[in-house]
This record gives sequence, C-alpha cells and structure tokens, in this order.
Amino acid sequence: MLDADNVDSFDFSNCDIALDLIPVVEGLTKERKRLPFWHGWDDKGSEIFEIIATTSPTYTLWKRELALLEMKSNEIASETTPPTILVELGSGASSKTRLIIEAMLKNHGSLTFVPVDLAKDMITKVGKELEQSYPGLKVEPFGGIFMDGIRNLSNREENKLLLFLGSSFSNVCMYEQVNMMKEIRAQLTAKDRFLMGLDMDNDRASLLEAYNDQWDFDGDMDKTKFEYVYDFVEKPADGEVPSYVVGYLKSLVEHSVNFRKLGLTVYFQAGEKIYFTDGPNHSSKWNPHQIHRLAERSGFAVENYWTNEASDYCLVCFVPV
Repeated sequence: MLDADNVDSFDFSNCDIALDLIPVVEGLTKERKRLPFWHGWDDKGSEIFEIIATTSPTYTLWKRELALLEMKSNEIASETTPPTILVELGSGASSKTRLIIEAMLKNHGSLTFVPVDLAKDMITKVGKELEQSYPGLKVEPFGGIFMDGIRNLSNREENKLLLFLGSSFSNVCMYEQVNMMKEIRAQLTAKDRFLMGLDMDNDRASLLEAYNDQWDFDGDMDKTKFEYVYDFVEKPADGEVPSYVVGYLKSLVEHSVNFRKLGLTVYFQAGEKIYFTDGPNHSSKWNPHQIHRLAERSGFAVENYWTNEASDYCLVCFVPV
C-alpha cells in the first residue's frame, strides 16, 4: 500500500497500478491535490454523464446545445463538401451528434464518422447502433485521448469536420487551451472545419455531483467528511481569459482515505481540497471577444458563429488560416 507522504520516491514502473490510473495517483499526492478532468470520462463516467445531462432539471447545457443543433445542423452540413469525414472529440453516446449525422447524410448520401473517446467500449457499442440506424453511415471508433485521435486522421485525404461539443473545451486548463488549439490546427488543412460548442452563461450550477461514485476507487471514502464547493471567478470581459467555475471537494475534518484500487492511502487535513482539474478552471465561460482572440492566437479564424435565443450558448465554426 502506497503512503501519500512517500509517493514521490515510488517507482511506478514496478507497480501493479493500471497505467491510466497513474496520473490519478500523482494528482492525489501533490501538495495541491487534484484529479485529471478527463478521468471521469471512462465508460462508467460517460454513462453517468449521459443520464444526468439529459434528465437533470438544473444542468441545462446539454439541452441548450441540443436545441441549437436542431436549428443549425442543416446549415452546418451544407457548408461541407463530400467526401467529408465527421470526427468528434469526446463523442460518448453521440446523442446530439445524430442531428449532424442525419444532416450530412441528407446532403452527402454517405458518411464516415470517427468518434474519439476514452470510453472505447461505449463508442464501439454506440457506433454499431448508429450503423444500424443510418444506412450509408460507416463508424470507425477510436479509443484514446483527443490528440491521438486527431493525429490518427491527419493523413486522410478526405475533408474533415471536427466536432468538440458540450463545452468540453472549457474544461481544458486555461494555460493549455491555446496550445491545444494550435496542435489541432497543425493537423488540419484549409478545407477542414472545426465546430466547437461553448457555454456563455455565468450560471454557477455544476454537474460535479454526478461523479460522486467516480472518486471512490474501491476505497473507504466517507462523503460526509467532505463538502462540495463551487466558486465562480469573474474575469474582465475585454480580456483574453474567460471567467470560469472551479469545483473541489473540501475535507471537513482531519482523516485518511484508503483507495484500494489505487493502492494508496491519502491523508487529509481539515480544510484541504481535492480539485477536479489540473489547472484553475473547471468550466470556462466565454464571450465573443474572447472567442475571436482564441482563434487569432491559435491559427484559426471564426467563419461562423451561432447562438441560441438567450445568447448563453454558442456554436463556433473555426477555419484554419
């Protein structure tokens, strides 16, 4: 059993911890305890998210984006020319993506869809269901991290429409957002398009509670000894950095938690926090100025921009320049 106080000297290459859990162990043993934001998006996490996002009366982002896609999918599809590969980062259940698939099939007749997600079993299952539902659709699931999925397609000759929906980009550490955009730009050509969904609402509601069970790791974590806290950090509207939500668990008492799956015991002081992101932000909240600056700083231009009636959610089509 690893002790959080001596983990810095531990040789991970000789341990039985699964490779995908090593970043979790490293994060829980840092002075600023944290969990990688992507960890919740395994098969279990994706299933939990789909239920919460589609049924929650307070978490409205999913529904707002769905309504906007219902209005704009045909317009989005009409701007692509066959053959175009549809690629989605963090595809999950592809429930909203069906609208774009239907629109592109209507315009193109046939389509290749590449869902990229850590939840490989889930996207494989969903891919088979999609192929049965839509004649002319071929699904090529890619299980792995986002950039590996994009690099895997960089040599394909077809045009690409890259999707990153659900305001998932807003969970990327704000210090890494521009670099991630630059890396994506490096894999695209001038004929490709990058469609991103971004939350523009300063609503402080969070879906973190949907992942309570995700942090147990087969351990003796007592949730009554922690408090969920959500802070909203306001940034200047004319600046490059968007406002953001940050969420964390705060230990109410001094105690220890034994995470058996991780082979790790973590000691908490009263008031100590576990953050759900590598960086400061959990969910960035954007305005048009910041979106255009993001494009300019990373080798893109904003080709099209759509908002819902409340102007609290948008879809942005970036074009490589």
